[in-house]
Amino acid sequence: MRKAHHLWFATAGLVATAGGVLLLTEALPATAETAARQGHERVLHLTTETSQFSVVDVGAQGPALGLGDEIISSDRVFRDGQQVGRSGTELTVVGTSPGTLTTDVLTTIELPEGQLVLQGIVDGPTGPPTTPLTSTLAVTGGTGAFSRATGVAEIVDRPGGTEELAVRLND
Repeated sequence: MRKAHHLWFATAGLVATAGGVLLLTEALPATAETAARQGHERVLHLTTETSQFSVVDVGAQGPALGLGDEIISSDRVFRDGQQVGRSGTELTVVGTSPGTLTTDVLTTIELPEGQLVLQGIVDGPTGPPTTPLTSTLAVTGGTGAFSRATGVAEIVDRPGGTEELAVRLND
């Protein structure tokens, strides 16, 4: 069962904060290199743009998300301003408190080199962010060039819908 459209605004900030999901209003400036070597670490700089979005109500309907409700999205992934892939994110609400939702996040990013899987628990607002929000997800695996991937994805969600991802892969 889906919740009413008005919940979209209440969840937009949390979704953008939680990993790989974004309503992108402007592209990030292109960098000379999107994968930089820093010691034994490779960093992928990505942005995303939401193409589909849904809130799934699995419990009693109400004006806010509750325990077990889900947020699902599919996204376009960009590197240096060019679309290079897609991603899918599932967020399951695992905790609520006034003004904050806690979600278990699972994101899969598909790039030409292979897929990356990101996972973690994230606290976020119940509405769009008014200040930059930072979250970190674990890189739990991948395919292709990322078949032995480990590391972290650092995500900065800025007011206005811009989200930056720095995926730090250990070599």
